[in-house]
Amino acid sequence: MSGLIDRLISKYCPEGVKYRKLDSGTDERLVKIETGKLDANAAVENGKYMFFTTARQASRTDSYDWDCEALIVAGNANIGDMKHYKGKFNAYQRTYILTNFHRDISPRFLYFVMLNNLKQYLNANKNVGAMTYIVLSTLQNFTIPVPPLPVQKEIVRILDKFSTLTNSISEGLPAEIKLSHRRYEYYRDELFKFEKLESETT
Repeated sequence: MSGLIDRLISKYCPEGVKYRKLDSGTDERLVKIETGKLDANAAVENGKYMFFTTARQASRTDSYDWDCEALIVAGNANIGDMKHYKGKFNAYQRTYILTNFHRDISPRFLYFVMLNNLKQYLNANKNVGAMTYIVLSTLQNFTIPVPPLPVQKEIVRILDKFSTLTNSISEGLPAEIKLSHRRYEYYRDELFKFEKLESETT
């Protein structure tokens, strides 16, 4: 990890970091998880609001059910595909909407943790029917590290900086793009290696 993060961990959580489920079913849950309600045909060309489906590219629609900061997770098709959005939007019924973030978690930090770890977790815990999909309980039980907020803030700062750098050279040579993505993924992986609290049981 970076020197500053190491110092922050030494200061705020020298004995390790607590790991928590996204939704433990108690008042201490990290997020509220809902599903979208609309059919895919609710998309409207040049609609007023963002419309999130399980496609990688968002659509538009003329109604909204949410006006907040949220993480949006594809529940089928592009399973585990993640988006972070603030504002008015609507969602397809096979998407999961994460809102009402607990005071202990930064939405942007949670976005990066899930971007890093969620797909691997889902691949091991997905349901298979006519098509592959995930169920609510699988997402609720996803467990993440929850370091103190100063640590989260510094990790977000570093990863946002890398994201900006990676995006800025996306028009460059293929070799440069691949190198940039490898560096980003390396640092992202390193930043989420936390020592787990020995006394932590959940």
